[in-house]
Amino acid sequence: MAGVRHTAGLTQAEIARRLGMDRTTVIDIEAGRNTAVNRFVGLFNRMGYDLIAVPRGASVTVEAGGEGEPVP
Repeated sequence: MAGVRHTAGLTQAEIARRLGMDRTTVIDIEAGRNTAVNRFVGLFNRMGYDLIAVPRGASVTVEAGGEGEPVP
């Protein structure tokens, strides 16, 4: 998240204000210490999915990888 934030030219305080959360929460998320976010991502990973962030307006093509069929 920090890389995306930097690319957008935003500070942790600006992101926190826009999302209605404390700056320390943004710090924890960027450091991988937010257990709710980790559980959410981990749940999808265990079901065979990766979560990705894509810039709004981008075109994305997804192809099945070599690890078997995706979970429906």
